[in-house]
Amino acid sequence: MTAGFVAVSTAFAAHAAEPANSTQAAIKAENARWAEAYQRGDYQAIGHLYTAEGILLPPGGQRIRGQAAITAYFAQSYEGKAPDSVTFSNFEFYGDDDVVTEISDADIHGPDGQLKSRGKQTLVFLRREGVWKLHRDLWNDSGALPPGER
Repeated sequence: MTAGFVAVSTAFAAHAAEPANSTQAAIKAENARWAEAYQRGDYQAIGHLYTAEGILLPPGGQRIRGQAAITAYFAQSYEGKAPDSVTFSNFEFYGDDDVVTEISDADIHGPDGQLKSRGKQTLVFLRREGVWKLHRDLWNDSGALPPGER
């Protein structure tokens, strides 16, 4: 039992390592591309930031699988609305040169710049042909904003 525990612990520790600074910078650049497309309302561009088999796991919703479905999800969710903006912060990264898990916070501001919501997310990125792509995207809301933060 102890040998098995040590083997599992060692394997987990190897996968829980922090990726190189250059990898973290590349993932942050992908986050910036996502935020820029979101602010433009360019949901087609957002869809292309995911792997072909990418999955969204939205709060209270079903799995959204594949680039076309992800594009449709965002287009339908924001149809007829002015685009919001999003900023990401408090990054934690785990992984290596091929797979990275990101834990971060997200603030969403309306077109008027007013804070609409604050949330947190877990993202899994895969490196495909030298390009980082979102593979899994799970987020939730942090609840009601305290008075004075809107």
